[in-house]
Amino acid sequence: MQGRLDPASAVRPPLVCCVVSGARQARFYGQLALAVMVAGCGGSGYTKSDFVARADAICTSTLRQARALTPPASTPQPGGALAAYLGQLVPLVQSEADQLRALKRPSGNSRDSATLTAYYAALAQIVANYRQLEAAARRSDTQTVTDVEATLRASPIADLAASYGLQSCATPGSTSVGSA
Repeated sequence: MQGRLDPASAVRPPLVCCVVSGARQARFYGQLALAVMVAGCGGSGYTKSDFVARADAICTSTLRQARALTPPASTPQPGGALAAYLGQLVPLVQSEADQLRALKRPSGNSRDSATLTAYYAALAQIVANYRQLEAAARRSDTQTVTDVEATLRASPIADLAASYGLQSCATPGSTSVGSA
């Protein structure tokens, strides 16, 4: 049968591109295995660790910005210097809260979800407290300043942040923890 090629007698060209030997073969299969593992592990997407890393980065950045502000004297009186300081600090606190709330929530267990929900509620309260503190300082309302500072110090936000696994966001003196 002329014109037909018998598959058994056909000469196949060598698969040069796919033939590897020795150390190159081991390295190739090692890299292939690593790629498969990474694809398998990373396939689930956004994790609690991802969230914690991003949230802590936001809190660290905001804390650096807040520490760059010149605070009033150690025992400030409401008015002038305290109001000016809070006028610079409140936008940082608001921005931090906005950035944290904008983070995608990772899927997780119900305890983590409840802790994160409570953390966000406490964070909203911190922002409101700082706004109230700023307004009281502008009015030179010493009693309200004292009361709001006490409220900030009593906030559960540091414990909630730590309970979720956040480190920078739970640091005493960070903006979301309330250092007034």
